[in-house]
Amino acid sequence: MTPDQKDEGPEAKGYGQGYEYFGMALNFTVAILLFGAGGWFLDGWLHTLPLFAIVGAFVGGFAGFMSIWYRVKRDTAARGGEGRRRGGE
Repeated sequence: MTPDQKDEGPEAKGYGQGYEYFGMALNFTVAILLFGAGGWFLDGWLHTLPLFAIVGAFVGGFAGFMSIWYRVKRDTAARGGEGRRRGGE
């Protein structure tokens, strides 16, 4: 069996898709942590503990969510559909 034949199985596609979802979750987590850490450093500089750390975490969460949103939207469009169809379309 050649390596090309191995990659055609449903198990290989399932693992690949699982890793894509894990990457999106990791991206979401890192965005929250980085923006929160940036806010924490800003709080230390301005002596406003924990104001900017909380704001940074929320901004990071929003940025991570939007990253996932656009990724799912792009993948859905690439598969030939926009999800559920409306009305009589």
